[in-house]
Amino acid sequence: MRTIITLTSLSTILVCLAASAQTQPRAVGGGLAERFKQLDRNGDGKVTREEAGQMPMFDQWDANKDGAVTLEELRTFYAKRRLSGAPNKAPPGRPKTTSQNGFVPDAPFVGEVNGSYIDPEFSESANQVVFQDDKNRVWIGDIDPETGLFKTATARDYLMDENITIIFDRPPQGRKFSTNGPEWTRNEKGDCVVYTKEDKAGLMQQWMAQLVGGKSVVTQLTHQKMDCYGNMPSRFEDGKPPRVAFTYDWPIWKAKAAWVFADKPDELHQVPSFDYKKMSMWSPVSADFLFVHRPPNATHGQIARANADTGKMVVLTNDEGDKDDPGFFKAPEFGGEICLMANVDNRVIGIYRDLKSADGHWTRVATLTLPEDAPHKFISSPELIAPATGIGGVSYVALLARKSKDRKSLGSIWVLGLGTDSAHRLVRRVDDGESRGVQAPVLEPEPFVGKNEAYVYYNYYGYGDGKHGLRRAATGIKVGPHSSSITPSAARKLQSREKS
Repeated sequence: MRTIITLTSLSTILVCLAASAQTQPRAVGGGLAERFKQLDRNGDGKVTREEAGQMPMFDQWDANKDGAVTLEELRTFYAKRRLSGAPNKAPPGRPKTTSQNGFVPDAPFVGEVNGSYIDPEFSESANQVVFQDDKNRVWIGDIDPETGLFKTATARDYLMDENITIIFDRPPQGRKFSTNGPEWTRNEKGDCVVYTKEDKAGLMQQWMAQLVGGKSVVTQLTHQKMDCYGNMPSRFEDGKPPRVAFTYDWPIWKAKAAWVFADKPDELHQVPSFDYKKMSMWSPVSADFLFVHRPPNATHGQIARANADTGKMVVLTNDEGDKDDPGFFKAPEFGGEICLMANVDNRVIGIYRDLKSADGHWTRVATLTLPEDAPHKFISSPELIAPATGIGGVSYVALLARKSKDRKSLGSIWVLGLGTDSAHRLVRRVDDGESRGVQAPVLEPEPFVGKNEAYVYYNYYGYGDGKHGLRRAATGIKVGPHSSSITPSAARKLQSREKS
């Protein structure tokens, strides 16, 4: 903590010194150089975000967006400021307004109004949705990629399995449950879904179902002597069988984590110091399982990766803040480099890069925030949109904002963009609650990149109008020939070429 206070004080001095330089130009060079030298702890001629601590204008100083500030960048920045007469005030921590830019929310119900679409997940390669209903059946439905709407009235096009484990986010009295609904993955035959279901002995196991000739083929994967639940299959394609991660042991507060190859489902690979209260997931762009690593007695966890090829576990972050919801993505803003997204304190989205710091931890290079006038500030369930490519040179995150931690509290759905210009990032509310004058609880957003536009789906519970169900929100983010984005199938081919 002492180090953070010291760095913050130095950065404040730097801001004040630069402001005084407006009226004393001769003192700028020496003064900035001296303070820069104090911040440049390793003496390599640049100040990283890690060295800078809480410098409020770091993103503006970092002209080339490489995650580090040079003395020349500082001098150029303040020289331009003097010429323009602009004040040297640190930018506010949050944008003041949402950047709708003429955007009109479009979020109709899809499927059956007042129907049951529990924890839906979307496959862009199959143009399909999978979901669990209130009778604990698994369904797959076809999607029109032109509009993002379901092709049939209910999307109950293919019944995949029945009597799967109920989903809960908190323990029901005296009943086993899973923390995840059916999830997509791919094997050598194509798209398939993984879910949790009890075996004949009453133990929860991992199961897989796949459409073959329009019929569901069901396979029990694990045959453990303990409960295996919270299914999370891999999304990265590297020619190997799908990997399936899950929590095991019961009750849930005893939960540990492991993963298996789908063709060797009883050979467990352990995930150490796993925090079951936090979200974990496979990377869509590498063979890594991302999770929150929380050693005993730690106040909060940090994001870690467990590589499925090497078996090596590495803690990636080491900065302040309670972490959750990790995700890897290839950032077009940094030449396709793999970056990390994390939910920090349920208040902001932190973006991290591997800048080869001395301690090996990744550096936070950007912070995505909701606007000051956002009605809901508790951030939950961020989901990357097109994580392998971005869209039009920009990385996007969809998220749920709520009034409070309570899942039943009022909420809204947002899309935030990274981009290269921190002063003009996209911050857009995409649900239509505000335009309709309706407040309601909403649940986790799920993205789907269609043929012409990116969509976000969410469950809506309208207490006022008595309606509930799944809605499809247009984002206004266009894809296609003018967006510099590529289709999911093209992304897979590119991924395969990179591996060969």
